[in-house]
Amino acid sequence: MDGAWFNESVKPLLKGFSLEYSSFADGDFGDLERIELDGFNKLATVEFWSKGWVGIDIYDCALDDQVMNILLSPKEKESVSQAFEKFVKILTQNS
Repeated sequence: MDGAWFNESVKPLLKGFSLEYSSFADGDFGDLERIELDGFNKLATVEFWSKGWVGIDIYDCALDDQVMNILLSPKEKESVSQAFEKFVKILTQNS
């Protein structure tokens, strides 16, 4: 999974969010594709690493609380779809 997969599978479910894309080379887990989302009093970051790691983070500004923070290793790739289902659910509740 990568930024292209995110744009095709997840982005259409997140109406009303602004997205900012960035990339960085040669990090701890390889090259990084980062997507930052902002909307409905929530800030989120999704990170796709070239070595297969996936990071997901959501901060709810209204609650002043981090409501999701996951780093999945390449060995946990079967859990990524489930994590993104939770990600979308959290971001779209009360939006």
